[in-house]
Amino acid sequence: MATDAVSLSIAEFHGFAARVFEALGMAPAHADLMAAQISWAHIRGYPWLGAKKIIQYGTRIQQGAAATHGDLELVTEAGGLLAFDAKNSFSQVTGVQAMQAAIEKARSTGVCVAVVRNTSNASALGYFPNLAIEQRMIGAAINNSPPLMAPWGSSAKIIGNQAFAWGSPAGRHDPIIFDTALSEMTLVAIHGYEARGEPLPEGVALDGQGAPTTDPAAALAGILLPMGQHRGSGLAVIWEVLTGVLAGGDRFMTDVTMPDVFDKPQGTSMFHLAINPEIVMPYDQFVARVDDMIDRLHASPTIEGVEQVRVPGEMAARRAREAQKSGVALAQEMYDQLAEFAEPLGVRWE
Repeated sequence: MATDAVSLSIAEFHGFAARVFEALGMAPAHADLMAAQISWAHIRGYPWLGAKKIIQYGTRIQQGAAATHGDLELVTEAGGLLAFDAKNSFSQVTGVQAMQAAIEKARSTGVCVAVVRNTSNASALGYFPNLAIEQRMIGAAINNSPPLMAPWGSSAKIIGNQAFAWGSPAGRHDPIIFDTALSEMTLVAIHGYEARGEPLPEGVALDGQGAPTTDPAAALAGILLPMGQHRGSGLAVIWEVLTGVLAGGDRFMTDVTMPDVFDKPQGTSMFHLAINPEIVMPYDQFVARVDDMIDRLHASPTIEGVEQVRVPGEMAARRAREAQKSGVALAQEMYDQLAEFAEPLGVRWE
């Protein structure tokens, strides 16, 4: 742990976050859901989706850009398809409710899709398939986003860098959770290059005029390029169909705002999927087959410099276990910023 870091237990970190959101007007159960997802992301090694989000989400509430109610309205239901309206409340609350509804439906139907409109950026998408995994199911989640990328062949920033995650339970091994987004490089990584004073690799971004750039500052002010060129671009189009278009909200594509725009709703949409493997085979047989697949991947020959092939989510699960023992490390600056934000709310670190 860095010498300028503050060490907290997971319970202390979670409790602080929950008290902040409750002080901002959320029901205790909803504040706890906000804290749970933030903590889940932070201990898995994604601090930019963890502690930093407490202030961002809190500011959205204070500025009237997001609602605190957490009410999820069922718009329509037919077979294995559910559609909900979050009415400008947070995905960390309404997205959980929608995923839980899909899980319950999938117990009998085998598969269920739930789409949610009029919500917010869901941050760590892997949290949602993990809810399905905990209920012995395969899960997936997609969140559309503000326009950050140019579709392949365009020089205009009109399509979102859609985040998505898929997850499967395992038996002896950690669950598989593949959690990513569609740009060749994330905004967080580009900020890292800028902080180090390093040029970007080729093929990562365009500047504001649509010309290729390796300048991190120009990239941040410009346009992200999709991973896999036309392949990532194609996925972004389909993911937008499954989220913003299918969910039926007023906003999609260029209408969606950034999470740090505090004067209007963000207007994002979500897609949740739950698959019940027990419809196909006994659960123990299914997870044994997943374990066998993971064993084969682990045993596969490696290239120079790679000790062992890993499956998606394996390293994050390891970091989470380590955090259970060592706690949450917050940079002193972040600790102080959180204390400053929470103090007017009557919330303090304990």
